[in-house]
Amino acid sequence: MRPLRRRDLLRMLGGTAAAAGVGVPLIGGIGGASSTGTLLPSRIPLPRPFQRPLPIPDTLRPTPSGEYRIVQRTGVAEILPGVSTPIWGYQGTFPGPTLTSRSGQPIVVRHRNELPVPTVVHLHGGHTPAESDGFPTDLLHPVGTDELIAHGAHHADPAGRVEIGERDYRYPMRQRAATLWYHDHRSGRVARPRRIPPRHGRRGGPAAAPPR
Repeated sequence: MRPLRRRDLLRMLGGTAAAAGVGVPLIGGIGGASSTGTLLPSRIPLPRPFQRPLPIPDTLRPTPSGEYRIVQRTGVAEILPGVSTPIWGYQGTFPGPTLTSRSGQPIVVRHRNELPVPTVVHLHGGHTPAESDGFPTDLLHPVGTDELIAHGAHHADPAGRVEIGERDYRYPMRQRAATLWYHDHRSGRVARPRRIPPRHGRRGGPAAAPPR
């Protein structure tokens, strides 16, 4: 008897799930009642996979003072050929911009929130101090939010760091060279990322290159 291969196991699980009716009773929470996500079928025909060129995001340049500035705002992107899709994006683009740095070279990224909802930014894979790590309740409220509203909406976590309009995220980059990516990390909204993988399998963000 030959050993059970991963492909065979998945095939058997798939058949069992189909017999069980979507398989939610077998694997609790996957797409079932306990899931926070909703599958939205496309209203237009989807293109064949791998037919479009891979989108290459712009590279964001630092200001003369050395910091990077990103505006979180609405925009329009052509995700499907010939179709304009409203988005919430970094710089209003999809994917958002790529930032580059050197390993061991600290950088500051100033985010300005012009979206209609609070946000939090997390640098995935970064060795980041707590105040810039993007804890889910460290909310950055949109520009113009009333102070009482901003802090009143934060009663669930009094220890959370609340700011309005803009926030500086400081990254020491004291780590090996790596490709990192940044994304929204707000509590209750982690299933709605602002970014998708642009190139080389990443979602973008400060890439710590080897030191000179």
